[in-house]
Amino acid sequence: MWIEAEPVRSAPGGSSVLQYFSPGKILVVAILIGVTWTLLKWLRGFLDRLEKINPRVRFMLRQVEPPLRIAIWFGAILVSAEILAPSQNAFLAALGSAALAIGLGLQDLIKNLIGGMVVVVDRPYQIGDRIKMAEAEGEVKQIGLRSTKVYTDSGMLVTIPNSEVLSGTIFNFNAGVAESAVTTEVPLPTEADADRAIQICHEVAVCCPYTHLNREIEVDLIEDIKRRQMASVSIKAYVYDHRFETAMKTEILRRARHEFQAEGISIPGST
Repeated sequence: MWIEAEPVRSAPGGSSVLQYFSPGKILVVAILIGVTWTLLKWLRGFLDRLEKINPRVRFMLRQVEPPLRIAIWFGAILVSAEILAPSQNAFLAALGSAALAIGLGLQDLIKNLIGGMVVVVDRPYQIGDRIKMAEAEGEVKQIGLRSTKVYTDSGMLVTIPNSEVLSGTIFNFNAGVAESAVTTEVPLPTEADADRAIQICHEVAVCCPYTHLNREIEVDLIEDIKRRQMASVSIKAYVYDHRFETAMKTEILRRARHEFQAEGISIPGST
């Protein structure tokens, strides 16, 4: 028995579905995307101005930026789909086609999007944190849907795919607060007075203008196993703002060298 196939139905009036994608609708969607992009640029500039007024509150200000950016973009995408979709059936068909395209060629993009959602929900880091991830170390400047931007000490802006969050290891040095631990090692000959050297290094850490004095300061003597004639004093203190970590290390080393020379303690490698 032959079964007659049902003819494919076109849009009402015998027209193609493409008629619904009129220049007017496309223009409205383009304007919507432009307004969304402008709004996000304004939001970032507004938060930057607030951060300059009070740098210590930048972590509190930046906590709301990533989820707000994602919510605004998803809202714009949903509204655009509502404007362009000619009917519910056409919308579902387009959604199925998009799912097929994603399955075939956009796996990496989906991983990055999922990683971005993980960053927002699980919060392994936030804007303003100092992290080390994917061989990049520096301050998180921006968290987007697809990637995270990290500004390194050398002045480079590194873009890291959010998929690294799903499989990589992340080191967060301050976890949402301004201060972070800084460890500085000062070389010391083994014949030097260790007690006096430790006392000097502790005083140097206390007097450093970048030290967060409400946090503990640890000074330890470390012996070099490979070179028994060498040792070092390890100074662990907290910088009040992780942006000054390099400056703090430089200041501690400079002051320690000066005080050692004043005490007659020679520093290996110094002239």
